[in-house]
Amino acid sequence: MENKDNKDNKENKDNKDNMDGKRIALYLVLVFSLTYIYEYVFVVSPIRAGDGANVANMSLWVAIAMFFPALCAALTRLITGEGFGSSCISFNLKEGRYRYYLLAWFLPGIMTLIGIFIYFICFGDDFSYDMKFMIDTYAGQGITGITPEAARKSAISKAITAFLIGPILNCLTCFGEEWGWRGYLLQKLKSRLKPLSLMIITGIIWGLWHLPLTLVGHNYGTDYAGYPYLGILAMILFCFSIGTFFSFVTLKTDSCIPAVIGHGAVNSIGSLGILFTNDGGRMLLGPSPTGIVSGIPILILAVILIWFLINNEEKEK
Repeated sequence: MENKDNKDNKENKDNKDNMDGKRIALYLVLVFSLTYIYEYVFVVSPIRAGDGANVANMSLWVAIAMFFPALCAALTRLITGEGFGSSCISFNLKEGRYRYYLLAWFLPGIMTLIGIFIYFICFGDDFSYDMKFMIDTYAGQGITGITPEAARKSAISKAITAFLIGPILNCLTCFGEEWGWRGYLLQKLKSRLKPLSLMIITGIIWGLWHLPLTLVGHNYGTDYAGYPYLGILAMILFCFSIGTFFSFVTLKTDSCIPAVIGHGAVNSIGSLGILFTNDGGRMLLGPSPTGIVSGIPILILAVILIWFLINNEEKEK
């Protein structure tokens, strides 16, 4: 009788693994095909055609694209009959898990500030105490008479707002990504892959999902050596680094909500360093956290978190 039960359990597990494999494949096909088609129509084509009206609304088109991972997760659940149980959206604050929410709220901002500091140490000629880029940006919008002191105060105010309420202000669009990547794909892959492989593969997937935007210069521009390949690799590296943090807080809480908060924090504070540059900085290198140099602190954090996950896995054996 016991052997029969064991055999049934093994068959059930094999069936579940096979079904989950099909769900992973379906999800990836949906999220890449729908996103790429959408971004080609509303982002890539207008930029290449010089369509000023659509280019002016680029931030809106990009924000809408952030909902596609969640949409495709929902479609996969519906198509495969999985339903919406274990949706990974409970807060799960018991057993001290609230500390991961605090980490998600503040650590990305701290890492971003450290990255900005490293960038300006490496490229001091980019730093403008007189807030040249910020003042020039205001002037381009028809706002003149801004003094460097006023611009610095405005930048500091923006930074404080980004730290304190930025994660909440950005939570809607960030939920669109995180319920898909961390709330669905991560959950399907975590039992199949070791921590390092899990973070590398999900980082590559997430980075390549940004491919159309990288090709048209959304994060790095197009006037850098090695375009577009170096930009693609830089985006994959960033997605691996920050994605590891988002995955870590998700795994520790069994909820994608901390990842939503952390993603919101990154989006709210990410452009701060640019305000202190002469002309926007060397986009591929920084000072935004997507840059190769300014992203170093987040990369180091990712390595530390993977080490923790591997150690925890060894202890649980």
